[in-house]
Amino acid sequence: MKYIYLLVLVSNFNVLAQDNSGIISFENNVKLHWTIKAFKEKEHQIKICKTDFEAKYICAIDNAIWYGSDIGLDKPKNQLTNLVLEIEKNKIILDVSSMFNPNFSGELSKHQFKIEKEGNQYVLYGFFSDGAGSYTAHWRIIDNLSIREVISNSEEYFSW
Repeated sequence: MKYIYLLVLVSNFNVLAQDNSGIISFENNVKLHWTIKAFKEKEHQIKICKTDFEAKYICAIDNAIWYGSDIGLDKPKNQLTNLVLEIEKNKIILDVSSMFNPNFSGELSKHQFKIEKEGNQYVLYGFFSDGAGSYTAHWRIIDNLSIREVISNSEEYFSW
C-alpha cells in the first residue's frame, strides 16, 4: 500500500513540474499563446536582501525586480516564459521577463486579460496572482511590434 502512495506522490510531483501551455481566444480572430514553466532555482540568480527590521526577502531574480510574491523567502513555483499575441495570423512576442507565479492553477485564463483596439494599435492588459503578490502588465502593440509599458504591483495600474 505504501508503494501506491509513493507512486501517487511522484505522479503529482511530475504533473506540477511539467510545462503548461495553451491558447486564449478573443474576439476578431485575436489569440494569445502562453507557456508557463516550473521554476528551476538552478537556472536563476536569486538575491536576498534585508528590510529595515532585518527581515530577509528575495529582492531580485536574475538581477531584476521580480513579480509574483509578497516580501518573503518563498521561491516562485513557476514562471510565465512565453506570451505571443496573434492578430490576423501575425504573431507578436510579448516581454514576459520577471513574471513569476502568474496564477494559482498554473494555467492562464481569458478572465485575466483585456484587449482593446485603439486606432491601428492594440493594448493588452493582464492581471497575475497566485493568491499573493498580485501584479499587472500592460503591452502596447503597434505594427506587429510590442512594448511592455507597465509591470507593477501598484494599485494605480489595476483600474483597467
